[in-house]
Amino acid sequence: MEHYFSKSFQEMSWNGPVIFMHWTMGVDKQPVDYITPNIQRILGYTADEVISGKVPLLSVIFEEDRQKFRDILNQRIASKSPFWESSYRIYAKNGDIRFMKSYTYIKHGVHQHKTSIFSYLFDQTEIKQEINMHISLEHRWATAIDSAREGVWDWNMKKNDVFFSKHWKGMLGFEEHELPNELSEWRKRIHPMDVKRVDQVIEEHINNESSFFESEHRLLHADGTYRWILDRGKAVERDEEGIAVRMIGTHVDITERKATEKLLQDRNKELEQLVEQVKILSITDPLTSLFNRRKMIEEIKHVQQKFEGNDKAFTVAIIDLDHFKNINDQYGHTFGDIALQTFANLLKRQITSPNIVARWGGEEFLLLFPNHNGPETKQMLEALQGACSNDQLLKYRTDSVRLSFSSGICEVKNQQVLEDIIKCADQALYEAKSLGRKQIILYKEGLPVM
Repeated sequence: MEHYFSKSFQEMSWNGPVIFMHWTMGVDKQPVDYITPNIQRILGYTADEVISGKVPLLSVIFEEDRQKFRDILNQRIASKSPFWESSYRIYAKNGDIRFMKSYTYIKHGVHQHKTSIFSYLFDQTEIKQEINMHISLEHRWATAIDSAREGVWDWNMKKNDVFFSKHWKGMLGFEEHELPNELSEWRKRIHPMDVKRVDQVIEEHINNESSFFESEHRLLHADGTYRWILDRGKAVERDEEGIAVRMIGTHVDITERKATEKLLQDRNKELEQLVEQVKILSITDPLTSLFNRRKMIEEIKHVQQKFEGNDKAFTVAIIDLDHFKNINDQYGHTFGDIALQTFANLLKRQITSPNIVARWGGEEFLLLFPNHNGPETKQMLEALQGACSNDQLLKYRTDSVRLSFSSGICEVKNQQVLEDIIKCADQALYEAKSLGRKQIILYKEGLPVM
């Protein structure tokens, strides 16, 4: 028996109508390591041309069908589905376009962690050509169309009638006798949100403004749900003015694919949100929700780049809360955190965009004023100091806790390295503390070095 089976397979490999091949799914390539010799008789390519990579697998698939091929393959690999069938067009070696039916089996996790794929290709070109001809009602749909499990429709506008195949009706949950062959049966089942778009696409093809009709839309199923349908068609007859008078097409249920796409979109959206959250966290101080030191350094460098060739000064100020250690010692570190948060919220209200505020560390804050000189910055900080004197700003039980700060300002009038800018602001802050705190000092040459 094995002998007869081997002999019959060998005969099929040379003279049969079905091409068998084995290939693997790599990151950049889809190498074929076996293909039956009958490919040369059916498509004109030799087996060696395909296996050697001289004729890459994807290059022979018709351009408009390549993405469909990739989408189905990636979907099946992602869902670990072992089997699928599909139809697409292939270029023969002589340039002819052949209509192929593919039956594919996927074996996951073999061949050095690559996906192993077994494909059987059946040439349906003659069947497709027969469908596009004026065939009789008795032989309208051949057995090959039924085997493709595609719903088929034929719309004759001259006779004002339409034909829906058994599979077309079955996709919507009906037996063949339960759904009449009437255009209204299709029309009334289109989802209300899809009607306008479907009308536009099909009208364009009827008026010869497109080479074919293709639409993805929802149709009402017998169970009350909507199914996504890939509807493709083409005019097979037109009048003297080029208006379509007969169209033939197919329906394919793509609900599963759409569900997968929706799932991937949702997951991608979630991932984007997570990435954005991580990005925000990476530049945010967790206690005060102000920018952190890293983000402030980026902002200062950005202003420095814009500063080149611009004569207008910008300023950087360091703020240090006065006697903050006493607050921690008297009221505890938890209340100390509340004090920092309260002051941070005051900064947000008082120091508005395009000015930038960051927690520099501990009870220190760094402020960037891109469009203000030293005196202007000092005036704004004096207003901030005044807002700190509000008895209602910070309370411990019934006690008002007064906040004040010392600050050093560095006005940048020419190109300076970042370290020198911070150092100048620090020297001014040191001077403010030396003068008894609750002072705002603008840096000038000659200040004591810390």
